[in-house]
Amino acid sequence: KKKKEKKKVELEDILHRLKQDGLDPGSTADEHLCHLWGLFQRCEGSLCSAMQDLEELRHQQASEMKEVENYVDHIRNLSEEREALTAEFERENEQFKIELQQLRLEQEAQVKEVEEMLDQEGLSEIAHSNPSEQIAYLLVERATLLEKLDIADRKLDSQSYTGSLREAQLQEELDQIHQTLEEELRQQRESMQRTKETMNKSHNDDLEKERKLRERVERDLDEAARRLQMAHEEIRRLTDELDVEKKTRCQNDPELQVARQEVELLREEVDKLKNSDLLELQKAKEHNVRLDKEILALRNRVRSLDSERKALVETVSQCHTKSGSGIEFYWYSVKVEKLKEEIQKHQEEKEQQEQKDEMLHKRAWRCQQEVEGWECRNQELQRKLQKLQQEHEELIERNEELESILGETQNRTKEEKECFECEMDGLHRKIICLEAELSKTKKNKEFEVKHWELAATLTKEQELQQHLKSSQEKVEILEGRLTEETEWRKQLEADLNATQNALKHEREELSKSHVELDQLVKELKGLCAVASERDALVITAEKLKHEKSALEQKVSQMEKECGELRKDLVGKKSTNANIQETLSANLKRSSDLTAQIENLSGKIQNLEREKILLRNELSDSHAKLEFLQKEVNTSVKERQLFQGDNQRLKDEVLRTRQQLSNSQEELQRIKQDAAREQSQLLMQRGPIELHSLKIELSRMQSAIEQERLHAAQQKLTLEAQTSEARSRVKSQESLLRQQTEEVQQFRQDLHRVQNLFSSAERELRYERDKNLDLKKHIALLQQENTKVNAEIKQILSKFSDQEQTSIGHRVELDRSQLKVKELEIEVAKLRQTTKLNKSLQEKLADERSRAIDADKKVVLELQQQLNAAQHQLHLLETRVQEKELLEEEVREGKENVARLAATLVLDQMLTKLLDQNVEDLQQQIKSLRGREASISQTNTELQLRLQQRETQLQVLENEQVTAADEHQYNQRTSQKLSVQLSSCQLETDRLQEELQLVLQQLDTHIRKYNEKQTRHKAKLRRAKEVFEQEIKLRDAKNKQLESEIAITKSLSEKEQAWIKKLTTENEQLLLEKRELLQQINEQEEVGRTNNRTISTVQHKMHFLEEENRQLQDRTLKLNSQVGTLERVVRNIQSVRSLEELRKIFPSECLLLNGSILSSSNTNFTTAGVCDTLGILEAIQRVKCAEPAESIKSSFSASRSQPSEIGYLNLTSPIAGGESQDQEEGPSLGSDEV
Repeated sequence: KKKKEKKKVELEDILHRLKQDGLDPGSTADEHLCHLWGLFQRCEGSLCSAMQDLEELRHQQASEMKEVENYVDHIRNLSEEREALTAEFERENEQFKIELQQLRLEQEAQVKEVEEMLDQEGLSEIAHSNPSEQIAYLLVERATLLEKLDIADRKLDSQSYTGSLREAQLQEELDQIHQTLEEELRQQRESMQRTKETMNKSHNDDLEKERKLRERVERDLDEAARRLQMAHEEIRRLTDELDVEKKTRCQNDPELQVARQEVELLREEVDKLKNSDLLELQKAKEHNVRLDKEILALRNRVRSLDSERKALVETVSQCHTKSGSGIEFYWYSVKVEKLKEEIQKHQEEKEQQEQKDEMLHKRAWRCQQEVEGWECRNQELQRKLQKLQQEHEELIERNEELESILGETQNRTKEEKECFECEMDGLHRKIICLEAELSKTKKNKEFEVKHWELAATLTKEQELQQHLKSSQEKVEILEGRLTEETEWRKQLEADLNATQNALKHEREELSKSHVELDQLVKELKGLCAVASERDALVITAEKLKHEKSALEQKVSQMEKECGELRKDLVGKKSTNANIQETLSANLKRSSDLTAQIENLSGKIQNLEREKILLRNELSDSHAKLEFLQKEVNTSVKERQLFQGDNQRLKDEVLRTRQQLSNSQEELQRIKQDAAREQSQLLMQRGPIELHSLKIELSRMQSAIEQERLHAAQQKLTLEAQTSEARSRVKSQESLLRQQTEEVQQFRQDLHRVQNLFSSAERELRYERDKNLDLKKHIALLQQENTKVNAEIKQILSKFSDQEQTSIGHRVELDRSQLKVKELEIEVAKLRQTTKLNKSLQEKLADERSRAIDADKKVVLELQQQLNAAQHQLHLLETRVQEKELLEEEVREGKENVARLAATLVLDQMLTKLLDQNVEDLQQQIKSLRGREASISQTNTELQLRLQQRETQLQVLENEQVTAADEHQYNQRTSQKLSVQLSSCQLETDRLQEELQLVLQQLDTHIRKYNEKQTRHKAKLRRAKEVFEQEIKLRDAKNKQLESEIAITKSLSEKEQAWIKKLTTENEQLLLEKRELLQQINEQEEVGRTNNRTISTVQHKMHFLEEENRQLQDRTLKLNSQVGTLERVVRNIQSVRSLEELRKIFPSECLLLNGSILSSSNTNFTTAGVCDTLGILEAIQRVKCAEPAESIKSSFSASRSQPSEIGYLNLTSPIAGGESQDQEEGPSLGSDEV
């Protein structure tokens, strides 16, 4: 009953489907086949269109690969051009190196000539010293020689006026020479400052230009990369939409699942190839960006070297023109050596970069080989990309625009706006094209709906609309994400550029402050030199101040100077306090910066930890995805196995049907043969044997009918089982379809998840690059801090040593000054004695002679002391020059803190030394006052002696005249010295004003620096806020990913449940298959039994044929006996009449027939009544007339009718069965249809 109900339901479904398709239920099987053929052709047409789409996509992909290769070639050409430019710069640098070497050789030759001259003149001690020391030594010797000449001239021409004129002329000449030297020094200083300012300005301008160019190039490259990414994303989106449409089209065709699988495999391969191509393109872009950065760095380096070279050429030319100061020459030589070292470093860096370029070229060659391999693989997939020709043209336009952007640096902003507008137009066009395509698909589907009028198509349209809506929503979401990501990246780039610009400005300001501090140090050194000169002048003045009036003037001047120095000290203390405050502020800022750096390092470590966690999560998700993919693959394999089993079952069912049809045909053939044989036997055999044969045939037919009935029952059971198997197969196919749809959904979800993971990985890579840059920056800052601390320690140690040495020298100078002052006091005492001894000239003649001797000794001692002091001054100058060299080495430091600390230490030392000088002067004044009191006591003692020494007054008067002349000369010299001191004071005032200006500039710079720090802090806060927002976005994305992973897990569990169901159903099918096989074996055994029965029948037929032959022989014998019998009949005619014979004949014939039926077929005897009656019957057959023959024919007909009727009755059920079979045949054909 259940089977019948299932059959009815299936038949109803078939009729309903045919009605939906527009066919009548009573149509023939040919019409059904035509309908199925049309469906098959449509499916093939859809497959052909899909293959054409694939070919178009492949061609378009090949064209895109060619464009990428052209772009790579263009980049290579640009790199070659840059290498050519670097080679030209290297050649120019080599030329400049050669020029520098020539200048060095000339300078060395000049130095050797100077050394030879000094050796020839006996000044070998000075020959190996610095040129500044040599010049200072020569000037001192010149001054001493002039003084000696002046003294000699005065002694020789004391009374002549010509001597005084000569002395005046010499003094004027000396003043002129001194002034000219001072003016030359000032001019040299001003020229040096101007050259430094011009060099700094030009260098800063070049740096700013190069930075702007670099930023523009980086922006262009970033935009190009973004555009390429957008193009690839659009291509992917279009391919996904095409895939969705093709899937919706192909879902109606269950017979094309194999083709779908192949198409899906091809798509997966295309996606993999695209991903690999994108990765390779990204690597090539990153490599090009790195090359551009290195090339820009090389350009900056070459430009800086060119600017330094130009500055050096100018300074060398100035040195050649002026060639007066040895110190500048020395500094120029030092700078030239430094430049040589930098050039060597630059060459080494270039060599390293060339090696890197070679390695990169090798990698590019390998990449080319790999790309060629991929091209060979992608030739199979080049037929997919013909439909995207418009997008290809737009990509070509974009590439051309990118090339124009790379070439044109001035009109980039306008071109970028135009490019963005073109891109927007292109996107609108693409959207319009997609809408047109969707409208076309909708129209086609509406046409199909109108043509076929099916409700299923409406549902499919709804599904397509839903898919389109979902795709549009996804596109909008993706566009929103892209806009958000672009805005976020732009904000980050703007913040980074702002921070980089701020850091650059701070570095520039620090360099400027370094330069200004260097200038201040130079000016302080100049002040020290002026102070040393002033000390020398003071020493010379102390030698020449022999009178009391001069000493009083000096004391007053020194008091004034002390007051001024105190004022200066107060001002310097205030400036030093300001500088200390600035240094403390800078130290605090540096500490704040270090704290910020530590905070940043801690944040970076936290980010790294979060990255590690994300990586672990990603690895877990990848493992889960791999597990899901394996499960999907296993499900696909199991599905394929199920399909194979189903196909095998179908094949076996078809084979059974064929066997049944063959058995039926064989039975029909046997029937036909039997009928033929029966007809032949009826013609040949007699009625007796025919009757027996008919009985046997009836038995055989009944057995055959039973077998047929059994076979029909088995056939019905098999058809029921096949129908059930078909229903199960259909259910399994529906389940498999559902599973395929779910698998496709899984794949789509997996693809989405993979895209999300790829975007997350890109973001992680971007954050890694950022963190690496921050780490590098922090490491550089730490290295610089360590270097600065080490330099500070070294400088402090050097300054401590120099302070100790300077303190020792100052102590020695103080001692020499005290000795000179004691000598001056003694001279003053002698002057007082001359004044007091005017009345006692005679008495004091002897004492005067003694005093003259003492004066001579004192003068000799003073000269020796002066020489010793000059030698010490020379040594001090050499040490001061060494100190200057050390300070210049300190200048070469890179940080502000060390230089500021050095300046503070110098200022503090100067203040301490000035305080010590002031205290020493006060002590000297006190000692002079004490000595004046002692001199007054000696005057009282000398008044007592005046009476005794009046006789010596005449001699003293003569000597007094000479003393008066000397006094006049000393007054003149003192006036000149006072003029020089006034000029020195003016210079000190000017220097103080300059120091005030410098301090004001420092205050302004410090204010600017504080403002920039506040801005920088604000930018850092903004960056922190942006970073926190990014972290929130990342957490949200992680949550989404977790939710998607949970969905995938649930789907995988559903898949496992479906797989279990399928396995159970397949096991049931296998059991049913086994039962069917058993039934088929039973049918085969039945067929074998039928064959055996047929073989027995054939044997029987052969036996009957032999019996017919025997009967023929007997008929011949009977014919021979007929003659004899005719004679007998002639004799008997007289006995019985014909009428009696007619009456007797039928009864006897009946008896004969009964005896024949009862007896066997082979017992024929010639004796007895039966034989005679048979012979009479034969005679009657021969000699009777036609009426007798008609009676016999009627009798035979009457006798044969029941047997024939029986035969018909026997064959009627078989014929009915055959008719039933023939009626069931088309029904089965309809079922099969």
